Amino acid sequence: MPRDPKITPITRHEPRTFYATRVTRTRHGEVWDLWSVDDGRRVGFLSVVDDQHAVYALASVKRGTPHEEVADLVEGLFTPTSTDAVHREMVISDYDEEPGILESDIRPEG
Repeated sequence: MPRDPKITPITRHEPRTFYATRVTRTRHGEVWDLWSVDDGRRVGFLSVVDDQHAVYALASVKRGTPHEEVADLVEGLFTPTSTDAVHREMVISDYDEEPGILESDIRPEG
């Protein structure tokens, strides 16, 4: 059975501590939610922009989530054969409490 293209395993880390589901994709980037393998809870997010010169990745993960596993995920999603970018920059930050979600209405009034 083919793998759902919105769900990706992390193949270079065993045992895996999280998996990723793609939230959205544009021509130049993707946003992924990261979920715990153990209990299915959300452990963070990953946002990646590929401007064809560099791949920029920003992740925020629950403290204790292995940063190496996040880096492996980015490298697996944006392989040298899938991008013209020659540089990869990653910023991975930890959080202790679940971050708040702010919503705003971006539709023009009137």
